[in-house]
Amino acid sequence: MAETTTIIAILSFLVMLFFMASREGTQDSISRLANRFRWILLVAFWSQSLLLPQMMNMTPDQWRWLPFLGIFAIIVCGGASVVDKDDNTIHMICAIMAFICLSVWVAIMNAWCLIPLIVCVAAGKDKLIWRAETGLISSVYMLMLL
Repeated sequence: MAETTTIIAILSFLVMLFFMASREGTQDSISRLANRFRWILLVAFWSQSLLLPQMMNMTPDQWRWLPFLGIFAIIVCGGASVVDKDDNTIHMICAIMAFICLSVWVAIMNAWCLIPLIVCVAAGKDKLIWRAETGLISSVYMLMLL
């Protein structure tokens, strides 16, 4: 069951991200897509909650709080993008929390899976946040699919 929800989460997020990015292009960050695709972005972010069962299955007990907090932060981050774009405080705090928790989780589980994140961040100075976000997404998905 957890494997099925993982595949659904990955495919749904990638399809929605591809749709939004094909219409709007690469932005400064993924959340900038909320300007035009507010509700699609919310569903994309919230679909990532389907990753949690598999993350919990594959994570040792002492580290389960990392994916839990990371996914929780993504859910709140998505909600903040839709509810209030004028005040980015909650959005930014949750985005940073998700990035840290999920990066550390990938590093603990299999540090080799951080290679997509490293490559994306090292690819240049332009749109660094977008590249870091997509690199981390790739790293998490790679870890979960291996």
